Amino acid sequence: MKGTPIFEEVFMVLLRQPGIRIKLIIGGLLSFIPGINIFAFGYLYRFSRRVRKSGEINLADWSDWKGLFKDGLRFAVVWLCYWLLPLLVVLGVSSLLACLGLGALADILFSAAFLIAPILFASALYRYLMRSDFKDLLDISLIIKMTYLEFPRFLLPSIAFSGICILLLPLYGLALFFAFLMLIAFTGLCYRRLEYQDSASGF
Repeated sequence: MKGTPIFEEVFMVLLRQPGIRIKLIIGGLLSFIPGINIFAFGYLYRFSRRVRKSGEINLADWSDWKGLFKDGLRFAVVWLCYWLLPLLVVLGVSSLLACLGLGALADILFSAAFLIAPILFASALYRYLMRSDFKDLLDISLIIKMTYLEFPRFLLPSIAFSGICILLLPLYGLALFFAFLMLIAFTGLCYRRLEYQDSASGF
């Protein structure tokens, strides 16, 4: 895609991908099962890598399961460190606040974390994709800075991410797979544009 990515346009391009229904069904079913969801993670990782390299949204067929497993492990590291772990930490703090009679504050805190976590994850994933070096995930200050700078642009996709997870909660596997697919498509295009702008400027 050329020009500044617009979330609504990216979302529609994603929905119009050939064979998206069967690809979502496969990804959703795989995402239901812990351990097996590594294959779904691998698909998401490969999708994010293609977005960065080509700047296009193309959903590949499900194939090369051995490769998907290996790529899924890479994705899982980023997902655990920058999405699941932050949410679990905030959930623990929120539970403590609720026990202290501060239920309203606990709800606000967790809701805010659920909006920030997808953006934090997207920043960490793109940072990792730039060199495919896990050491880059240790640069927490840079990833937080990326999240802060792009928060206004990524807020709408994050709200959509949360909405999909809530509305499709009974189908949580499908909800998470599609939500991450949508998030990666838009944030990947945005970060790619920034990366290549910096390269063209000589930075």
